[in-house]
Amino acid sequence: MRLVKRTYVFPPSILDEFERTVGAGERSAVLARLVQEWLEMRKREQLRRDIIAGCREMAEVYRDVEREYHSLEEEVQHAIEKEPASR
Repeated sequence: MRLVKRTYVFPPSILDEFERTVGAGERSAVLARLVQEWLEMRKREQLRRDIIAGCREMAEVYRDVEREYHSLEEEVQHAIEKEPASR
């Protein structure tokens, strides 16, 4: 895997605790994993928002389809209820 070095600025209190907690040989890997998890979380959040928006956009279509076929569903249900019980 190709690695790229970048420089970012953090508050000293965060860096002090991070460096006390994570060993020198592990810091880049920990930061890479944290950034990857954060990016994945953002993608999931965006997907969730997109799905909710899509459902809202389709709500009227779903209602129209239900209205169109509701009488047929009732007809089927009445026919099932009229059938004699099987032995």
